[in-house]
Amino acid sequence: MVTRMRLVAATVALLTAVVVVAQGEGAQRPQAVRVPDLQLRSTGVPLIDAPPPSLVIPTTDPSPFDACRDIPIDVTDGLGLGFTPPEPEDSGRCHYDAGNYQLAVEPIIWRTYEQSLPADAVELTINGHRAAQFWVMKPTDWNDRWWVSCMIAYKTSWGLIQQSLFYSPKYSNPAPDCLQENVARGQQLSPFYKF
Repeated sequence: MVTRMRLVAATVALLTAVVVVAQGEGAQRPQAVRVPDLQLRSTGVPLIDAPPPSLVIPTTDPSPFDACRDIPIDVTDGLGLGFTPPEPEDSGRCHYDAGNYQLAVEPIIWRTYEQSLPADAVELTINGHRAAQFWVMKPTDWNDRWWVSCMIAYKTSWGLIQQSLFYSPKYSNPAPDCLQENVARGQQLSPFYKF
């Protein structure tokens, strides 16, 4: 009985498939749509009346300042930032090691000083230059386990210079006062910065 039911079901399925295929072959195929002839011409007329404002600060020198190149090693060694040799990193960033904390100095040419400041930045003057200091990673109970980091941003004619100080409370002995130490390093290093 089950075998007969399977045979009937298979036969019905085969007949259904034959009917569907037969109907598909008899159906009309769609006609090709005619596209009108197009002529593409070149013109020197701008697409808009005025160019959009540039997001990049206009500069002629793509590397106006490089801390690893422009600050002499005897200066950084004399300031105690030569625990290991200065390490050049991507985009002109220079990494200094003071033993119990790290300091990085980086030129930023793709945004302005004003665009870079967070809402809680405190502006000040360091050696006659406009600057602002702020926390990058504030010392709280949770992140005190990993890193504390603060920044000073200096206004320049070509963008800004970022000077960041960071340390691990677990491994830094003694732990520096981030904001105060960063301002002190800024007073010592900013005479070598190119504004």
